[in-house]
Amino acid sequence: MRVLAFMEKPEIIKKILQNLGLWERKARPPPRANTSPPDDHIDYSDSRVPACEDYLCSDPDHPVEASV
Repeated sequence: MRVLAFMEKPEIIKKILQNLGLWERKARPPPRANTSPPDDHIDYSDSRVPACEDYLCSDPDHPVEASV
């Protein structure tokens, strides 16, 4: 793609958008603030990520307890 023209004059832009029916287009309303959160549930039972206890203390030279 390349730029074929660049319009700067607001009156020309307004005429083009009016001709296309896009000048007086109303913005959609903002989302409602009191909507309930989606009822999504993530099942972690088949996760391949090891539990924290399995990998935090895996280095015997530097146990986690020594850094606390």
